[in-house]
Amino acid sequence: MSTLAYPSADFPGQPSVSLEVPEGWEPAHVPGTTMAARLPREGAFAPNVVVSIEQCGPAFRVEDSLEQIRTMATSRGGAVSEPYAAELGDAHFVGCDATWPDPDVETVLQANLFHIVSSGRPGTAAHLVQLTGGVGGPGAETDYELIRQVLTTVRVTPWGRSRHGGLGA
Repeated sequence: MSTLAYPSADFPGQPSVSLEVPEGWEPAHVPGTTMAARLPREGAFAPNVVVSIEQCGPAFRVEDSLEQIRTMATSRGGAVSEPYAAELGDAHFVGCDATWPDPDVETVLQANLFHIVSSGRPGTAAHLVQLTGGVGGPGAETDYELIRQVLTTVRVTPWGRSRHGGLGA
């Protein structure tokens, strides 16, 4: 009889993700996310960065996530930028910016980046890493640069890979 386990080579675990945040930022615990951080502000939109990791099938395409962002933004009366690529650490991300009007803060602007971490084994599931930086209100343009700086610090390490590039035990 064989024993199957998670995580294992047959059922790889989630990748690890790290971010560098400036002084004054604090961790935020948001249901349905892997991790989040924000710059707290009294009475104003708090610039924030959210990381989500979800398992996806081997046929999943980043374009599916980009279309979800487009659908969400247009349903709120907003728009989405053309897709763009970003190399963050050793990971290739594809992203788009979305913006829409908001009655509380005038405008919300999101930077959305997606990266698929493959297990390296044909037919096995992969993991989608989504980074979302959000800003809003009158300081959105200035705050956009702040979240962009945080997003560029992301490092994604596939499950089972040691810091030295080999596979862990």
